[in-house]
Amino acid sequence: MMYKAVIRIVMYIAGLVLQSLGLALMIVSDLGTGPWDGFYVGMTRHFGLSVGLWLIIFGVIFIILSSYLMKCRTDFLSFMTVFILGLCIDFWLQLISFQPVEAGVKVLIFWLGLFVTSFGISIYLQGEIALTPADQFMMALCDRFGLSLMASKFLGDAGALVFAVLLQGPIGLGTLIYTFLSGPLVQFFTPRMERAVITRIKK
Repeated sequence: MMYKAVIRIVMYIAGLVLQSLGLALMIVSDLGTGPWDGFYVGMTRHFGLSVGLWLIIFGVIFIILSSYLMKCRTDFLSFMTVFILGLCIDFWLQLISFQPVEAGVKVLIFWLGLFVTSFGISIYLQGEIALTPADQFMMALCDRFGLSLMASKFLGDAGALVFAVLLQGPIGLGTLIYTFLSGPLVQFFTPRMERAVITRIKK
């Protein structure tokens, strides 16, 4: 049992670290990010503080709000997810200090970020420890108002997108690509990671 728990924890942390790296790469590419990340970058541009710190601030707010909507106790493990993501994104953005100029380099960095993010999500899900605030909020809307997962995700992403545009966040063609391809990529990677985890646990 201890071995299984260690595997789950390692997958959870490694997945979040990779996800944050992918998000940082998409931000650096300046071709567009997901709606939530665009919102955090917009907040940084207008009000200061780091992207990761804004993620942590709003992550905490959404965790508390989700608990209220679902009328359940706050999942304190979700706070760990928020802090890991926020701190890691700031770390990667500090480490990746260059700003690409050539269009070809930007495209390459964006696609690398998209694949790394999707792969990271498929890994962190194997930990089965805690959802990200955005995913938790989606589930809360679904549970409280009887919406489908698709409708709940659309409402959450649409709200973030509106604020990201108002705050002049990095919203562009990459945002559309991320919106339509991140789900299928996660769906592609997830069953493969599940098989890998099951194989490791059975050894």
